[in-house]
Amino acid sequence: MKKQVLIGLLLVLAGMFILPTALNAQETAVVNTGALNVRSGPGVNYNVVTVVYQGQAVTLLGRNSNNSWVKVQTAGGQQGWVNALLLTTNTTISNLPVVDAPAVTATAVITTGALNVRSGPGVQYGVVTAVSQGQSVALLGRNSSSSWVKIQTGGGQQGWINAAYIQANVAVNTLPVLDAGAAPITVTGLVNTGALNVRTGPDVTYPSIAVVNGGVQLNLIGRTANGIWVKVSLADGQQGWVNTSLLILSADVSYLPETAAPTPTPPTVTPQAIINSGALNVRSGPGVGYSAVATVYRGQVVGLIGRSSGSSVWVKVGLSSGAQGWLNVTYTLPNVAVSSLPVVDGPPALATAEVIAAAANVRSGPALSYASVAVLYQAQVVNLLGRNGDGSWVKVQLVNGQQGWVNTSLLTLFTGLSNLPIVQQ
Repeated sequence: MKKQVLIGLLLVLAGMFILPTALNAQETAVVNTGALNVRSGPGVNYNVVTVVYQGQAVTLLGRNSNNSWVKVQTAGGQQGWVNALLLTTNTTISNLPVVDAPAVTATAVITTGALNVRSGPGVQYGVVTAVSQGQSVALLGRNSSSSWVKIQTGGGQQGWINAAYIQANVAVNTLPVLDAGAAPITVTGLVNTGALNVRTGPDVTYPSIAVVNGGVQLNLIGRTANGIWVKVSLADGQQGWVNTSLLILSADVSYLPETAAPTPTPPTVTPQAIINSGALNVRSGPGVGYSAVATVYRGQVVGLIGRSSGSSVWVKVGLSSGAQGWLNVTYTLPNVAVSSLPVVDGPPALATAEVIAAAANVRSGPALSYASVAVLYQAQVVNLLGRNGDGSWVKVQLVNGQQGWVNTSLLTLFTGLSNLPIVQQ
């Protein structure tokens, strides 16, 4: 009996010494942030395996080499890694054993609304499935330029996606380079109209560079973003654009790469004017004082060659007959601004004026007391030869060469009054 009691006392004493050692082997810490991700490895590029919350205790199992992450076990028995700064513990982290980190599983999250997964690294490959924004995929490899990556979806499907539309947990250029896989799809189009214009750009406003007959098969090499126009390569090496609706396609245009359209060249405008008067004299110089060399009529089109240096009213024109001369642009409808025309050499421009009264007497002197020698009518144009001292009368020359004086108030002058010389009666 005494022997049994003695053994019991020895066991109790042994337990008192062994128990603290066992307890000390289980180092613990308390979460000091609202919610803490427990990851599969020591870094934010590892997947989250569970979440622990502020005040919860975890068991410390080990650390990474620089003490920034610790491996823990939750109360539920799940193991993973957490950031050491987000734990409160009496344990010195550096005293924990260093634990090897698992290899990083390369993954990515899709960053665009919907993304085609193709059979090879390019839009010329067929679509095998599609992934959506926010979806996570495994990264298997890349092409040589790192512009496309091979992935595996959660459902196990594999294919290639454009690397511009993912957020990866590893640098894409660290992935292994893989073979492209299946051969790309070649898209052709059979002309489904009698004659098809091939244009320099993807719109009917671009000029046609060739016409292809119905039934001809074309090789397609690109498309617009909306797929309405496709770029084609012709047998003679020329390239151009045709409307997709006029082709029978061998495959969907989504297999073609999106191709930038050329910048359209603004059409060259030939300066012209339409005659807007019943009949209009074309003269040898820029003024009514010059002799008429031809007459043009309402609706007739003349080419605009240039303008007079002294006035934007008179322009030099070319007629369909080959003749050239000058006319008053006021009586035409030009397709360009007259000021944009070059100044051309020619006889000096004469100072002119237009009659604004219904009728205006041309008098033998600069006053109403002088006799009338001729009558001018509204819209008639006369040459200005000079003025009287106060500028109230101007001396004019009519188309027939006759000279006389007209009250300045009855005219619109196409030159400054002060530019006219003072002349005697």
